[in-house]
Amino acid sequence: MASEAQPAPRALKGGAVWTAGAQVAVAGAGAVVSVIVARALGPGGAGSFALALSLFLMLQTLGTLGIDLGIIYLVASRRWAPRRAWLQSQGAALALGLAGAGVGIAARLLAPDAFKGLSVALVIVTVAALPFALSWIFGASVALARDAYEGYALPYVVQAGAMVLGVGVLAALYGLEGAVIGLAASQVVAALAMGIRSARVLDAAEDSPPMLREATRFGFKAYLANALQFVNYRLDLFILAAVAGASAAGYYAVAIAITSGMWLLPQALSLLVFPRVAALSAAGAESEEYREVVEVKSVRHVSLLMVVSAIVLALLMAVVLTLIYGERFQPAVELGLILLPGVTLIGIANVLSATIVGRGRPELSLYIALITTPITIGLYVLLVPWLEGPGAALASSISYSLNFVLAAFFYGRVTGRA
Repeated sequence: MASEAQPAPRALKGGAVWTAGAQVAVAGAGAVVSVIVARALGPGGAGSFALALSLFLMLQTLGTLGIDLGIIYLVASRRWAPRRAWLQSQGAALALGLAGAGVGIAARLLAPDAFKGLSVALVIVTVAALPFALSWIFGASVALARDAYEGYALPYVVQAGAMVLGVGVLAALYGLEGAVIGLAASQVVAALAMGIRSARVLDAAEDSPPMLREATRFGFKAYLANALQFVNYRLDLFILAAVAGASAAGYYAVAIAITSGMWLLPQALSLLVFPRVAALSAAGAESEEYREVVEVKSVRHVSLLMVVSAIVLALLMAVVLTLIYGERFQPAVELGLILLPGVTLIGIANVLSATIVGRGRPELSLYIALITTPITIGLYVLLVPWLEGPGAALASSISYSLNFVLAAFFYGRVTGRA
């Protein structure tokens, strides 16, 4: 069996290339698929596909229980042997994926108006991919914790490519049904690729006590925060579909697809900052100076990137969105511009939160989510029935901005830097 020894810490620059590459693949695939679906299915079909995708992503996020974060923290701090972490997490992926599938089917049966255009059969196809998605996510977390950035990037790139190919071909042949099947199949392909690599490279000689419960305990607080925030990010689409129909959801889905590309670099950077800060914090006082350098530079870089990206994206939306998606999607331009300020700030907040959790304070992320969630839901309930699409965009932008303010406050408390 080939194996990789536990590597010495690698430069963040190299890791940034791999993780950014993975995020570029995901964002690029999402953009291409959104165009394919919009062109092939129109606003109504695009809205229904966006509901399927949002349901899948919500259940995927809820289904991790924070185990992915616990894996990164415990493996990076050398407390959990990588192969043991991978093997234990695969059983959890199966159990949690099946439970999540049950939740998704129940939601469709109990609230059919929120799933305009999605039959029960299509929801079953969508949620059947959850165990596979959790499998490769947990495997990628093991790779990231070991600074094996190539291994981390692998399933993201494979899933992105398989989704573009599957959705592109099957949507053209079978419409919405084909697009949903292509989405689900891409998760299966990514899980197979990650599983083969993990079985080949992780050293069976390394061992440690079972730590799945400890991983769940550590990650659960940050998980609750991530889960609540992700529900905040996606709940508006279901409310909008129920109030205004699938076409309105389609316009909003395109605006989200365009603006969420700005999260690409912050997500890649936060994925590097979290395990590095965790490892440096575990190393003790001798690493404190280097930890400060990592934290300060990461915030400086992400702030500059987000401001520049916002300016560029605003110009692009005004000029080329309808050229790419078609004139039918002109309403998405206004929605995207409303979302842009909040998207800019939440990108910076992602990196701030990575430092907070890396310093061993995941409960602070939970506090942020507990504060923002009821406010966000209240804004959705107030603004979406009144303003429909613009109301959803405005509520989301306000929510993202509030998240940034709270993350900046707690970042200052944890690091001692205002």
